[in-house]
Amino acid sequence: MQWSGKLVGGAVGMLVGGPVGAALGVLAGHLVDDKVAAGQGDGSTSGNAPPRPSAAPSQKPRSQSFHHVEDGDPFAEELDAGESSAMADAPQQVGERFFDTTFEVMGHVAKSDGRVSEQDIRAARVVMQDFQLDTAQTARAIERFNLGKQGDYDISRAVMALRRSCAGRPDMLRTFLEIQMRAAIGGSDLRGPARPLLTKVAAMLGVAGLEFAHLEAALRIRYRARGNRGDAADWNRPGSGRASDAARGTQSGTGAGADSTSRARAGAQQQRARGNSGARAATTARMSLAEAYEVLGLPASAGPAELSKAYRRQLSRNHPDKLKANGLPESMLAHAQQRTQQIIEAWNVIRENRGIKS
Repeated sequence: MQWSGKLVGGAVGMLVGGPVGAALGVLAGHLVDDKVAAGQGDGSTSGNAPPRPSAAPSQKPRSQSFHHVEDGDPFAEELDAGESSAMADAPQQVGERFFDTTFEVMGHVAKSDGRVSEQDIRAARVVMQDFQLDTAQTARAIERFNLGKQGDYDISRAVMALRRSCAGRPDMLRTFLEIQMRAAIGGSDLRGPARPLLTKVAAMLGVAGLEFAHLEAALRIRYRARGNRGDAADWNRPGSGRASDAARGTQSGTGAGADSTSRARAGAQQQRARGNSGARAATTARMSLAEAYEVLGLPASAGPAELSKAYRRQLSRNHPDKLKANGLPESMLAHAQQRTQQIIEAWNVIRENRGIKS
């Protein structure tokens, strides 16, 4: 309670008007004290009195916006807070980074056990031939493959850079992972250090363990459909089990960088001569009902509506036109086409078995 105004007012009033003046002075001082007290209450200052701190407005913590490719992404916190589709690279830039990172990581995985085996080299070569790379593209792929084999290659940095480049395009990242798994199955059968390394790559791309298992199952079904029964046979082997000429041409090479470009050109010409037969041969052997459910990533107990939804989702993820528009190099569209045909066949097998109308 303020008293200074009352005391001063009463004293001045006594001197001027006696008792009556003192009463009037006390009343005036009371009004002054009330005004001063009110001013201090709303945060104003008077004289040397310290200002009264005002209540700070409630503030919500600043949220960080991450693009999560999948729920439970353990590497999302390593990304910049502003990651979004608006910050993704243009399709042409995505395509260049996708191409380079594909063969760098492929080389790194092949060297993960300390050496690059003949099977690893052949698997990488088959991928290059299946993609029908021209001479310049093959030379670039070999250069990147050899770069990835170097001991100082930073796979985490490369994969996270690809993820940022493909922000808002999770289907591109799944395709990248499928190509890596495909090469590893053809090389080491995903044994040894290759499996934990690719599991780590999957986590960096936001692909959970269950989806990794479904992708592997689908790739192995396609692998077997080409007549492969060994640990690391040929992806370009037709369904009859006879190895393709292009694949046989790669078996004699001693290193991905040692093969001549003329051999690569010959392999590419053989691929073009076959046209799209490689894509059609991917599912030459009729898949079983159990394999069909694996391709769609659902159990046999799934209902028709759930199966139809999974079928449409898988088609959307692997649609070649969509992936091409998002930046997938045109040379790699063969992989998307083959996966799409596998998904269609799986749906037809299930639909016919269950009597589901199309």
